[in-house]
Amino acid sequence: MMSAESQVILRNKEYYTDGKVIVVNPIDAEVFFELGNHVTGFHQFYDIYEQAYAADFTRHEFNTHLSAPDELYDTAIVYMPKVKAHLTMLLANLANVVKPQGQIFIVGHNKSGIKSCGKHLEVVCDHVNKVDSAKHCGMFVGTVKAGAKAFDLDSYLTTKTYELNDVTWQVAGLPSVFSQDALDPGTHILLSHLPKNMKGQVLDFACGAGVIAAYVGVQHAKFNAENDSNSPLHLVLSEINALSLYCAQRTLHLNHLQGDVIASNGLTNVEGKFAHIITNPPFHTGVNTDYSIAYGFLAQAREHLNEQGSLVLVANSFLNYADVMLEHVGPSSKLGGNNRFSVYQAIAARAPKVQKK
Repeated sequence: MMSAESQVILRNKEYYTDGKVIVVNPIDAEVFFELGNHVTGFHQFYDIYEQAYAADFTRHEFNTHLSAPDELYDTAIVYMPKVKAHLTMLLANLANVVKPQGQIFIVGHNKSGIKSCGKHLEVVCDHVNKVDSAKHCGMFVGTVKAGAKAFDLDSYLTTKTYELNDVTWQVAGLPSVFSQDALDPGTHILLSHLPKNMKGQVLDFACGAGVIAAYVGVQHAKFNAENDSNSPLHLVLSEINALSLYCAQRTLHLNHLQGDVIASNGLTNVEGKFAHIITNPPFHTGVNTDYSIAYGFLAQAREHLNEQGSLVLVANSFLNYADVMLEHVGPSSKLGGNNRFSVYQAIAARAPKVQKK
């Protein structure tokens, strides 16, 4: 189903019927079916990229940022991000890839803060105006100024140091990346209930900046050093957000850890089986609450766990994930929590034996 934001884009397609046009972070792939072949897509979110790529792989890029092409774009159309700092970073990038006097459009739902986007556009654009207001959405446009400062993604990168349970580790952050500024209270409770020596294959699902995986890795190295042990650990981190994947890789590097960092919509690109899967699963799509990501993950998790492997997650206390985990994974229990968050664990049940005829 086409989003209201995409419908507003199509209402105003006379503004971008020709020239070189790029659509940035669309929230559905359907919009490309209605725009011409002169329109390409740039995606920082793998789920929509995957859908758009399947329809026409020649027109889409999944990456942290855009590099300046040989021929600059005439027009960029940006879907309003959830985080204003993310918008600021996107616009700084686009000011380097859209030609001076080209146009940048921003479209977003009224709940997204679109009404205040004009002041962000004014940093890189002149002649900022409101183009449309329909379907509870707004659309703004500005004309790109000349002389944009060269874009450097790492200039937006932050590094935080966290301490918990005698473990100290560093975390890289960028705008829009979960746990960028502080240790999330749900993740704090989750980490407090993990065993001290997790080993084998460990998956950090929806890893954000890599907070969980880095904690597990640093704690594992500390345990091995203190106990003259050499137990193995292989970290795998999965995410849909390109900026999160970039931060997760940097977080591993900051903590002298190695691991595989994978772009995946759910578990579709995750291969193999794990001794442990750990997650603070997302429950938002854009600005909207969406528990389907977590439920879809739980439905697939068992096939990625070793027999007797563990799945540990943290969730809002009002969500009854224990029953869902029991249904799809195996025996589950509540490890702890407070009035806001609960930590659940499920142990992968033995696969049913096939009866011989």
